[in-house]
Amino acid sequence: MKRSMTAILAGQEIELAATFRAAGEIGQKIADPLLIAREMAVTAMLESQGVEREPKFRFTVANIAPILLIGARAAGDRRDQAAMEEIVFDAGFFAAAAVARDYINLLCIPQTEESAAEEDAPSGE
Repeated sequence: MKRSMTAILAGQEIELAATFRAAGEIGQKIADPLLIAREMAVTAMLESQGVEREPKFRFTVANIAPILLIGARAAGDRRDQAAMEEIVFDAGFFAAAAVARDYINLLCIPQTEESAAEEDAPSGE
């Protein structure tokens, strides 16, 4: 089962593929995707309870574009770092960080065959 997602940032479609190699590259260049996913989940849970916490990982201006570039290249995209940085800047850092967050979740959270089939079904079915 191919795991990927498509996002539109700054009017440009970006496909991000979830692969073991992409997860490893993010781990080498940025941070372990499991750490990122855990920090996002724990921070969201505590913030929903009114508890402030300094996470061990935050999406930043410096790490959003590389995460997206790794995912895009895993899907066969040939854009370079500068092109991805421009897309991220044009889309806005908050919008691009949301896509990076969703991509990290795609890498780390297994999808059941049932949820994948629901995503593939046409709307209304």
